[in-house]
Amino acid sequence: MRDIENEPRRFNPSLALFIAINAALIVPSLAAWILRAIAFAEGCTPGPKLCHGMPLGLFLRDALAVAWAIPADTLLLVTVAVAATIAGLFAKRPLTSAACLLIMPVASLVLPMVAVVSARYDGCTVDESGVGDCMLWGTNMGMSFHTAAQVPQLIFDFFPYTAALALMLGLLGWFFAQPRPKRSHAHAMARMRRMDR
Repeated sequence: MRDIENEPRRFNPSLALFIAINAALIVPSLAAWILRAIAFAEGCTPGPKLCHGMPLGLFLRDALAVAWAIPADTLLLVTVAVAATIAGLFAKRPLTSAACLLIMPVASLVLPMVAVVSARYDGCTVDESGVGDCMLWGTNMGMSFHTAAQVPQLIFDFFPYTAALALMLGLLGWFFAQPRPKRSHAHAMARMRRMDR
């Protein structure tokens, strides 16, 4: 009898692709939150002045710009999320991949939006049309903050489609991931004899 526990696991490229695509959606948002947490730990209240001489505003603006790169384009976001779901189906993870299609596109927009909301202060303008400026910790935040105002509309635009796709792909993947019963050789031979008669 083989020792299954000691067998090395095979590399699954579909699972690796599934994880990589979902990481591309979420990791930049987490980077923005790490910077926000550093500012909070340092006791830096949101405002135009530098955070104890650190240019955290510059780093946060760049992190947000990367975080919005895919999610701000809804067609690209849905395409990337569906690609991750298909990779998850090939990795035989139908429910996980369907759940990620529902959650990850929304999370990739909501996480940076909440980071922006938490860093706003009186006099910091965040506008859907991009009008106005917001200086945070010595840096003009520009569209990295203004994009947060567009998030509710962006979610409203794509969520019905991703919900329908998640249901369809999840059921399809679950159906094909089910193990098929193995037919015995004797049963197959008996069936062939019956067909010959």
